[in-house]
Amino acid sequence: MLVVTTPILDGKKIIEYKGPVFAQVAEGAGFGRGMAAAGRAFVKGRSTRHEEMVIKAREVAVREIISEAQKLGANAIIDLTLDYEMMGGDAVLMFKGSGTAVVVE
Repeated sequence: MLVVTTPILDGKKIIEYKGPVFAQVAEGAGFGRGMAAAGRAFVKGRSTRHEEMVIKAREVAVREIISEAQKLGANAIIDLTLDYEMMGGDAVLMFKGSGTAVVVE
């Protein structure tokens, strides 16, 4: 499956638009588990545990978007957009993604 963040595909012709595809992934952030635990997760000013959580949520969202596009019969996704937000007093990470499923030749 070809997945791009642009609205066009160089060298490919879009022959059919299948429609929008979406994914939402909620991940418990665990920011409220105490400063000592949070401090142990930081390496050189970066929270490796939280970075890993964001990476995992993004990967799951992209897999779900690809799965939705395949169900529609698409072989590519254009205009992929990914975003996240913290919810519930920073207790939950919500990772969101969307794109347009298309058939290209």
